[in-house]
Amino acid sequence: MTEHLFRAETAVLGSVLHEPELMDDIYLQPEEFVDDRHRLMLQYFRVMYEQDGTLDIVLMAARSGKDLEKIGNVSYIMQVRGSVAGPENIAHYQAIIRDGYIRRRTEDTLRLIADAGSQDAATAAEYVSRAQAALEEIAEIKAGPSESGVQRMSAALGDHHKELQRRSQQRGITGARTASADLDRLTGGHQPSDLEIIAARPSMGKTAYVVNDMIAAAKGGHHTALFSLEMPAKRIAERFLSVLGNIDGKKMKSGAFTDADWERWSFAMDELDRLPIFIDDTAGMTFQHISREVKRLVKKNPNLVIYIDFLQLVQTEQRFKSDHERIAYVSKGLKQLGRRFNVPVVAISAVGRDCEKRQDKRPMMSDLRESGSIESDADNIIFLYRDDYYNSDSDKKNIVEVIVAKGRDVGVGSIEMAFNKQTGRFLDITDEDRRKAAEARERKAN
Repeated sequence: MTEHLFRAETAVLGSVLHEPELMDDIYLQPEEFVDDRHRLMLQYFRVMYEQDGTLDIVLMAARSGKDLEKIGNVSYIMQVRGSVAGPENIAHYQAIIRDGYIRRRTEDTLRLIADAGSQDAATAAEYVSRAQAALEEIAEIKAGPSESGVQRMSAALGDHHKELQRRSQQRGITGARTASADLDRLTGGHQPSDLEIIAARPSMGKTAYVVNDMIAAAKGGHHTALFSLEMPAKRIAERFLSVLGNIDGKKMKSGAFTDADWERWSFAMDELDRLPIFIDDTAGMTFQHISREVKRLVKKNPNLVIYIDFLQLVQTEQRFKSDHERIAYVSKGLKQLGRRFNVPVVAISAVGRDCEKRQDKRPMMSDLRESGSIESDADNIIFLYRDDYYNSDSDKKNIVEVIVAKGRDVGVGSIEMAFNKQTGRFLDITDEDRRKAAEARERKAN
């Protein structure tokens, strides 16, 4: 350790021993200190100050137990107490320590990157991506203290008058467009920083719904990105073509197109190429990978909506004792990701089979797999339900109920959409559609 770092560390610690209230100005973390003794001292200082509001050397010696020898006994603590920077200089010495920490961490990271390059089985692109992410993480460390999170309540509103005018002009649709104009009116669209969950049992049309949702958001002027953990990019892209071109999915698989189908396919290809829609189908995708890619996308396209298909399949670079812990980590991480980059995050979630044991098989929030963490993290939770899937004599053929079971700031409610299973298209139901359906039910009853 260089002499100037040692002096800076002892000056900071000595100052807070003289004036314990200076602990409120200490933004450094113990790991930023070079000397192990100083790291331990700062750890104990933080605990004592939080508990007692002061720093007492005798009390610290009693509480530190075996760690006292690692610190250097009371004699060393007294020696450090003799190094005083003073309130006016403590910020200067903290900046020196922070600068040294950033330099050391950069050097350590570069060594790890070099070692991994000769041993890692990852592709060159993956290796570069990890290296870049590691260095970007260091680059985000601030040279000084973080800005205070406390502000006047009125300051949080900013230019509220203009914001209200903008909302009025948009007729309440303040976020990215969803698959349904009716749902837009209910929720206001996908809002920045919100985590939205789309959940349903298998065969309800979850992925098809997200495809329609992404197209609507993209046509409305937002960039959209799908992280697909369940299906490869080509299969997803073909679903987009089916929806955009109104092409039967079975024909898409067989290639048995008519001349009219080829025209629709050509139109759909042009549309898909024009729309700002992105996809990542990296195998074994982790939350950390998603976070890195979102950061890159936001830099180029801040007007972004993120989609995850689906939440329970997202892995992590660290290990957890159970799937419950992993999914809770991912759920909270997706919420923080949206807040960090101020973008909506829409994640598909699985629903447990318990709902199928009930007479009314519409899902509830308790049916979400690992429901506790997802339910608390999500701003909006939307369930999809098809009555004709369970009841062959249902009078709601090809109808999907879109149920807003949780809507932070927007309340709850439900709408109905027409679902064409052949093409994967979701469409709003018009008043004329409802009139015809009512007439059909009346004829059937008679």
